[in-house]
Amino acid sequence: MATAEPNDDSGVYGLAPEPPPAVSTAAACDSALTADKRRAVQTYLTTLGPALRDRYGRQPHYTPSQVRDTALDRALSIDYLCWAYVLHCSAPAFVSLHAAAGEACDYLAMRSAVGAAFFGGDARFATPMVLDAIVSGAAQAAATGTGGAIGWLGGVAWSELLDCT
Repeated sequence: MATAEPNDDSGVYGLAPEPPPAVSTAAACDSALTADKRRAVQTYLTTLGPALRDRYGRQPHYTPSQVRDTALDRALSIDYLCWAYVLHCSAPAFVSLHAAAGEACDYLAMRSAVGAAFFGGDARFATPMVLDAIVSGAAQAAATGTGGAIGWLGGVAWSELLDCT
């Protein structure tokens, strides 16, 4: 009877493959921004966003695995993780993730819902710039009326986004 070597690549000592990033249920990806989804989006921008930046540096987009892992490490709700992906991942990464899961979530419709809720209807909001304002404290100043925001950031509903109402 042959015995396997300790360093045998036959799988005896191999690591299990990493599971694919989680995708929210199709209902969670529906583009209607309910109160629960709205709170999740706020958390994914104000808590998850700075955590991603701390962990991986400032980037225009993060990978779905980075988003999922950071959300889990921060013990954030994953019920609406699809909304975190639409905020922090590129459109191709979002579409690829959902295609692999057999889901057909609408990236543009979800961004439009977030834009309507927090960014004066602008679905082209730039998440890294929003995070710049949050991390620097400029968002808090704009939300409380002690500072102004310029450009498209001036149209952001900072008090709602930061829950200062």
